[in-house]
Amino acid sequence: MVPGYVHHPGNHCGSTALRNLLGFHGCEISEEMAFGLGAGACFFYVPLEGQSPSRFTNGRTAWLEENFLELTGAPLRLRTDPDPDRAWELAREDVEAGRPALLLTDLYHLDHYGKSAHFPGHAVVLAGYDAEDAWLSDTGFERLQSTKLEHLSEARHSKHPAFPLEGQMIDLDPEAGTGALDPDELRSHAPAAIARTAKLMLEPEMGEFQGLPALERLAAEIGAWPETVPDPQWCARFLFQVIERRGTGGGNFRAMYARFLEQAGRDEAPLAAEASRLWTSLAGAARAVSEDDEADAARWAALGAETERVLEAERGLWDALAA
Repeated sequence: MVPGYVHHPGNHCGSTALRNLLGFHGCEISEEMAFGLGAGACFFYVPLEGQSPSRFTNGRTAWLEENFLELTGAPLRLRTDPDPDRAWELAREDVEAGRPALLLTDLYHLDHYGKSAHFPGHAVVLAGYDAEDAWLSDTGFERLQSTKLEHLSEARHSKHPAFPLEGQMIDLDPEAGTGALDPDELRSHAPAAIARTAKLMLEPEMGEFQGLPALERLAAEIGAWPETVPDPQWCARFLFQVIERRGTGGGNFRAMYARFLEQAGRDEAPLAAEASRLWTSLAGAARAVSEDDEADAARWAALGAETERVLEAERGLWDALAA
């Protein structure tokens, strides 16, 4: 076990893992600050034909941890190795040196999730291991969770098309030491992180699959899902889950982002809070249609109208932050 490591539960995997990793090294910031400094808020809407659900949505960036390193200049390093044995050796060496390591996983393979659904990019902190099990610091759990070493290896090298993994891990660069980990210095990078987040929502790298263009597509298509996708009820249920349940902190990560903006002293925090409220309303409507025995055209049309309201709130938020 890493001596002195303390697990503090949180809302979202990546921001909780970053906060706990930094906290171990004496740098205390809030989970919301970690999320915002990683330019965490985003939106993706991607068709995954042949997968279930066949429509994948997510409200955070795929590169939270990498963004945090780049935008803050923190003395942390990202290392990858596609060979499972070598990737485990890197993580094991950290623990033996008394350092925790942040690992990216597909939670489908982690024992404490029970193979419910694939969700790649899930961040945990490796706090210890023995001959058979790894001990993981994981988001909202009250205590460390164990998973078999072979299952952790599968989780770190999942090839799910939404986010293929190659043993990614983040740790403190031992040559840099902890002197550069200053909370005020990290927080000073908030303006740059906000600017990047707004730019990627308005001018996304992935075109119509990311940012406001992706949300526009969702608003245009969601009402017709019963006629156009093979699994409309599961897609709607998944949409509800990724807005409210799967480590988002509520409101498709916008509640967390609103608190980050408030901590950063930004006047746009209420706009993010309103977007969060509308995302939560959309999630409730998606959950309702997912439980219908047969598709009700009026309820699906109302779901489309809810999505339009979210779209207008998001436009207002990101336009204001970009300005």
